[in-house]
Amino acid sequence: MNQKFILLIIGLFMLSGMSLLSQTIDYADPLTPVEKKPSIYMGPVLGYNKSMHSVELKTFAQDPLCPTFVNGSNNGFFAGWSFEYLLGEPEVSNSSIIARLLYNNLPASMEQPDLDMPTRVVEINGADTTEIIQNTSILHTNEVKYDIITFEVMYKFNPLQGGALKGFGVTFGPTFDFALTKTQEQRMDLIRPLNAQFKRNEADIANKGYKYENNDRSIVIMDGDIPNSSAFRLGIKAGVQYEILLGRGGMYVVPSIHYNFGLTNLNSDFGWRVNAIQIGVDLRFSMGGLF
Repeated sequence: MNQKFILLIIGLFMLSGMSLLSQTIDYADPLTPVEKKPSIYMGPVLGYNKSMHSVELKTFAQDPLCPTFVNGSNNGFFAGWSFEYLLGEPEVSNSSIIARLLYNNLPASMEQPDLDMPTRVVEINGADTTEIIQNTSILHTNEVKYDIITFEVMYKFNPLQGGALKGFGVTFGPTFDFALTKTQEQRMDLIRPLNAQFKRNEADIANKGYKYENNDRSIVIMDGDIPNSSAFRLGIKAGVQYEILLGRGGMYVVPSIHYNFGLTNLNSDFGWRVNAIQIGVDLRFSMGGLF
């Protein structure tokens, strides 16, 4: 359902862009064949996210002695459509407003080992089983899925007007993000000893929703929406880009790198914020560049 919604939104935005691209080209003077440089550029966007979740999260919230997840990161991506409007006279403009509608994938992986911890387990010796307390090695993990629809508005300034670096620009502005997915799967896996498994706790299964997997060597502590999480994120994005002109000026390839800093919390209980390093490429067509 989420994927269909994403494709519908991006598709509608692309159709509106193509409608503008198909308008009549504006000329500087109807008596001359010189085409006036357009003020509007638009096109697809694709890139890579290095997402970073800043949080200190107990593996078991009710037990302060349990290990703590400290931050998490993972690789994601973004895709969408951009719209650029040049400010001032297009021929001499060195600034613009850039708006983008994006799908952002910002996951995180967290892990925390728990070594030599006395744990009640079931030791297996052939067909015999014995319940004992034994020092164990346990790995706690938390896999976070965080997918958002982003609308961002950025101001672009090209400080250099000549030479090879005239395409260099700096950009900054706010991002408005709306969550599509904000879930986590927290689990604990018994690493050692190899001939043991967790002792099932039927009360935890019934009351807390715990699930036992991998022949009872894994326990899924939580699997679902992040509790008390916000569906809205506000961020500030800043970075640099470089415009590479293709052909006679109808199309630009624009590689860029940005830092996206979250101003609001994903979860206020833990001060959980999501930031990202974003590396991408915009392909921008002028209104008359396709003809």
